[in-house]
Amino acid sequence: MDAAQPAMRRALEEPRVMKKLSRDCRSGDAVLASGMKGAMSGMNSPCPRRTFSFARAGATGLALSLSLGACGGDDKGDTDAASDSTVGTQGTDDTADMTAGTEPTGTSTDGATDTETEGGTSPTTGGEVPADCDAFVSPSDDDVATLQGALLNAADGDVVCLAEGTFSLNTEISISANNLTLRGAARDLTILDFSAQDLGANGIKISGDGVTVRSFTVKETPGDGIRGDDVADITFDDVSVEWAAKESMESGAYGFYPVGSTGVVIRNSRVIGARDAGIYVGQSTNILVEDNEAYDNVAGIEIENSTGATVRRNHTHDNTAGILIFNLPGLPVQDGKHTLAYENIVENNNGENFGIPGTSVAAVPPGVGFMILAADENELRDNIIRGNRTTGVIIVSYNEAIGLEPADDPNFDQYAEGNYVHDNSFEGNGMMPASPIDGVAGVPAADVLFDGCLDPDAMAMDPALVNCLWQNGDADYMNFDLCGGLANKSTDLEPVTCQHTALPELPEG
Repeated sequence: MDAAQPAMRRALEEPRVMKKLSRDCRSGDAVLASGMKGAMSGMNSPCPRRTFSFARAGATGLALSLSLGACGGDDKGDTDAASDSTVGTQGTDDTADMTAGTEPTGTSTDGATDTETEGGTSPTTGGEVPADCDAFVSPSDDDVATLQGALLNAADGDVVCLAEGTFSLNTEISISANNLTLRGAARDLTILDFSAQDLGANGIKISGDGVTVRSFTVKETPGDGIRGDDVADITFDDVSVEWAAKESMESGAYGFYPVGSTGVVIRNSRVIGARDAGIYVGQSTNILVEDNEAYDNVAGIEIENSTGATVRRNHTHDNTAGILIFNLPGLPVQDGKHTLAYENIVENNNGENFGIPGTSVAAVPPGVGFMILAADENELRDNIIRGNRTTGVIIVSYNEAIGLEPADDPNFDQYAEGNYVHDNSFEGNGMMPASPIDGVAGVPAADVLFDGCLDPDAMAMDPALVNCLWQNGDADYMNFDLCGGLANKSTDLEPVTCQHTALPELPEG
């Protein structure tokens, strides 16, 4: 036994010492928490590629097995907030995060090993650590400890890579480092399975800025799939979030849930089976949602209380509703506007609504392509909108008459004004409208519906407030005069045949 081994054993016997493993190139030391620096000080430097494998078994049976690539950076702890204070359309999911930490605990083992390999081969994978990865994680006997340990250890800017296979996770996984990338082998090859989850409100919770998640699938989270609160520059790329049960209120509420954020990108991704919105962005700015697929959700895509969103080239199908642009009362950020939705295919959104009663999305009738609710100055252009049995586009105020809860917010602007719907293709919409639309708009219903509700305090006939339609082919239209008691319904296009200034193709910034 060399002189370092007794010190190493004492460090391993200290409670919670396995929380993180860091590499310090400046001193040439490899450090296991603070208690291991002395024990490990005899290691060679400057920091060649190393493979570390530490195991610690005890009453909880937790183990940590990490394969680490290039050295660099400081220790990064878990700074995730203790509770979520934001409120979205799924009010029942805004519960406190219950994750108590995933660092190994319990009694010590009889040893730990440090294996140095110039080739970067990991004993947990049997393969080489990719050259562009700072950590490489494979499925193990304890996937929570392995994956969370790598993320806790990650320095700002690190790339944490996931091998092929299925990771079985029973608690929320947190990412707190800035500019971190979590990357799988491929969307259909790396699976994060949360079907046994009993701790935490989400699958993955992101609190660091500049985080990118890429090329893996998240399955069966009881809450949101991947959530980011109050972050900047968050990217979801080539990620799938899925629930297998069809139209189940036991599924999670949202696939992607960035809220209170700026610089949101969601691309090349997929969400299946969410009981609220598959792809959701709330109370955020500077948003790009492109080239995604969403189906079997209540809402395929929802932009809520947000400003400056581009939603383009997505395929939303077989949801209750395809794309929602909502403003809701009672949220910290109000007056969302300027969503541009173009070149989307929004078709056959006729699924039953399985949203939680009392939530906003639960009031959306099945069979809707686009729905603009109490939101101003949005633009829908060059979309293919077809086969939605209730209507292609509906523009409505926030109104209890359509099944919404009372606003109870004196500063809330309930009217939808200044929206611009032009150059879209409509086909086969409104053939079997659901309640209550069938009762107010007739059968079949028009391609474009407007509730006719106008702000009584606004300047009469202000052209900037008109919801304009322009060059939508043979699409028909109805103002069903909800606020006038349905007394003066009109299909006359002339008052709404107008144009507004087009929005920029991409959000500013």
